[in-house]
Amino acid sequence: MEAQKKFYQKYHIVTRGIFYGARMLSEQLDREFTASDYDELKKVYSIWICMNAPKHIGNAMSEYRIAKQDLIGAIPEQQANYDKLSVVIICLNEEAPEGNCAKLHGFLNTLLSPAMDAAEKERLLAENYGLVMEQELGKELRQMCNLSEAIEERGIKKGLKRGLKQGKAQGRAQGRAQGIQLAKAVIRLAGEGKNEEEISAACHITVNSVREILSD
Repeated sequence: MEAQKKFYQKYHIVTRGIFYGARMLSEQLDREFTASDYDELKKVYSIWICMNAPKHIGNAMSEYRIAKQDLIGAIPEQQANYDKLSVVIICLNEEAPEGNCAKLHGFLNTLLSPAMDAAEKERLLAENYGLVMEQELGKELRQMCNLSEAIEERGIKKGLKRGLKQGKAQGRAQGRAQGIQLAKAVIRLAGEGKNEEEISAACHITVNSVREILSD
């Protein structure tokens, strides 16, 4: 299982998921089975949670798996013998209409929301999904929220540093304001699902600068 902060990458997530799944299948040799005992091969799952999905996708979930198609006649075979790999992609969009939001998506949107603090998440998870926070689970939730805030603050600081460097001729105060606005613009566009090239063009900075601001 892996989380992605945006849906569109320089590659297709489903293709990467298939690659990871194929690697997990091959790694079973001499672990789950030996020599030619291929019937002991276990099915593998590659699950991807994509936050900030674009509006035209919204909250969605798709599964890609190995399927059988009889072309001439029919070969009798149990599905379990060939359906050995599944890639599941879960797209999240907090702004999508509630009618397009399954219970799983509502839960994940609440749990992973960068706009809510730990106390608000804990309340909503208990009220809407019956998740009672034990001490250890509540501690992990707070740590996750603190990490999200730290990542955003780091991005703003990087944008601030760049803005200060660019704005020396105009004065430190103006450079500081430019840096903050630049970082906020980059983070906002990334949250809308824009890719690095689109953000670069919109903010008039290089792709490397976008990556520096968004990097974890």
